[in-house]
Amino acid sequence: GGVLDCTVLDIEPGKTLSYSWDYAHADAAFNLKSIVTFTLTPTAAGTHLRVEQSGFQPHQKQAFGGARHGWQQFLANLEQVTGRID
Repeated sequence: GGVLDCTVLDIEPGKTLSYSWDYAHADAAFNLKSIVTFTLTPTAAGTHLRVEQSGFQPHQKQAFGGARHGWQQFLANLEQVTGRID
């Protein structure tokens, strides 16, 4: 239903943010306990953002595909927004 229980696990200002992403679901294929980590690395052109979500089980291929699609959309939108900042 769009509600996720999350807990911040690690934060290093300007470097990393890591949090749990837990989604309780009766179907084991969607009952997800994962960790999302954002890592910022300075580059000559600006900053490189790495987003990693771990914790998917082999039987959660559909949940993994949904997350991959969602992150691709989110990051494309983020790129559009940051591209307008000067």
